[in-house]
Amino acid sequence: MNSSVRHALIPLLLVLAPAVVAQPSPRRPRGIYADVGIGEILANQESANPSITPAEFEAYLISLYQELLANPAVSGLAIWEGWSKLNPNPPTSTDPYDWSYLDDAFNQASAWNSQNPGFAPKTIQLYVLPGFETPQWVMDQIPSCDGLFQSPVQTPPSTCGSATFVGFVEGGGTRDLPMPWNTFYKSSWQTFLTALAARYGSNPAFVSIAVAGPTASSEEMIFPNNANTTNPQTQFGVDIAPNDMWRQLLAFHYPGMAAYQNSDQAFIDEWNAAIDMYGEIFSGVTLTASTGTGFPNLSTTGFTVPSGFSADCPAPDMDCAAEATILAHLAEPTVGGSNAKATQEDGMEASRAIGGNLRVGWLSQTTAQLTSPSAQVLGGLQFNSSFSQFTLQEGCTSTFPPDSSDTPAACSIPSSCTVPGCLPVACIPQACLAPGVTPASLASYGTFSKVPPKDLIPPEQAEYNVLKQFFNNTAVASSFGGTQGTVPFNYLQIYSEDFQYADAHVNAPAQVVEAGGVTVTVTAQALLNLASQNLLEIAEPTPPRHVVRRHLEGKP
Repeated sequence: MNSSVRHALIPLLLVLAPAVVAQPSPRRPRGIYADVGIGEILANQESANPSITPAEFEAYLISLYQELLANPAVSGLAIWEGWSKLNPNPPTSTDPYDWSYLDDAFNQASAWNSQNPGFAPKTIQLYVLPGFETPQWVMDQIPSCDGLFQSPVQTPPSTCGSATFVGFVEGGGTRDLPMPWNTFYKSSWQTFLTALAARYGSNPAFVSIAVAGPTASSEEMIFPNNANTTNPQTQFGVDIAPNDMWRQLLAFHYPGMAAYQNSDQAFIDEWNAAIDMYGEIFSGVTLTASTGTGFPNLSTTGFTVPSGFSADCPAPDMDCAAEATILAHLAEPTVGGSNAKATQEDGMEASRAIGGNLRVGWLSQTTAQLTSPSAQVLGGLQFNSSFSQFTLQEGCTSTFPPDSSDTPAACSIPSSCTVPGCLPVACIPQACLAPGVTPASLASYGTFSKVPPKDLIPPEQAEYNVLKQFFNNTAVASSFGGTQGTVPFNYLQIYSEDFQYADAHVNAPAQVVEAGGVTVTVTAQALLNLASQNLLEIAEPTPPRHVVRRHLEGKP
């Protein structure tokens, strides 16, 4: 770590730190959380059983909650749900909210905690998603700005506040996105969050809420742009790049304001305002902000990386500078109200080392010595996908499917091949194959879809590989063959399907090649248990070892 950057940041935080006032410590996420994406799970259940009823799905979800909470490696649930599902009707209606699936999660956590008083209580993280998941009743009251992109231009009303995007990487399709600065969108979101806090804010199982609002398909700092969305956009009858859409939207909404032209300043403003709003609405929990490397780069000049955060942007661009600016705001001890704070990065894979960067591990390490919850910034990461369902994509130490920077020498991908199944076997990286297997020995199979699972790394190897990335540069890195360090993390999110896989294979160990080359036979559950123990030992504030042991053994 760059010590000069550390020294630049800490004095700033110390100066900003408020006087210590005795108050209850905010609740913090700690340990491994099972990701439960309610919308995705519902889609999967409807695909398997098109006639499934709402009551049947709720029964399935309750059963899933129970199974996940019973897993000894699980510290709690990370629940993901769209705003439109929770707030289907205006607040003035007789039935504005549908809390049933969230109520089920809190009820099951409460029941488990009551039935297991000797164990550390299981807790819940909430990820409620606006953006493309905005209720239709909100969108109906926001005029579209799409006329700006037509030829000739059809000038929209000054109150316009949405735009249509096609092919965004998170979800695809053709969808209308509310602008993060639209007044009605923001006020409706604030009203909803206030109701959410009133219902769950005092629940002891509720430990964190993800800041969102100026977002698209997730809670991350990411919007449709030239790099992640169909380019050009053709839905308006004339080709236009996504970044050019933003340029026109900004010019229309901020006329004559030079600081907002060809700039991400509007996104910075709205993110900072969202963090402040969450700090006012919620109390005694942890506010999480997720980076996304996804703001549009509208210019190569005109941006500044905040002091103390330069290590995050070694080759600065507008997106990186904007996200670092938002994190600098989050890190101020005067920001966030009576809550703790954390940064999170989604998308961790074995082939991509993201754990030790400034936005998560570095910032957590830098602020660890600041004992006030408002000054510390905790760290958390999420697996990019299920290691049991997308084993090579998630857990191969070489990128799969291969990209231009990581393509095997003999690999030639046909232009018609757009999914992993049609990849020639020569394109499967050696690191994705089981010990003793080579691409040459797979030649008779032709394509990836025909290769037997036994010739590929098993889910357990994928799990080990990603956990090695997660714990690298931490004090417990050696458990997974990584490099020892001092980076602290508080939580890790792994998909619910992987805990179901671990349960189903608890008596079916697989061979895993450790970082040192030694082959061991181990189950997915055993690896999860080891990761849980390690994570509890390095979480902030670090609990005594006997507390960690008591948590794992279920002793009072």
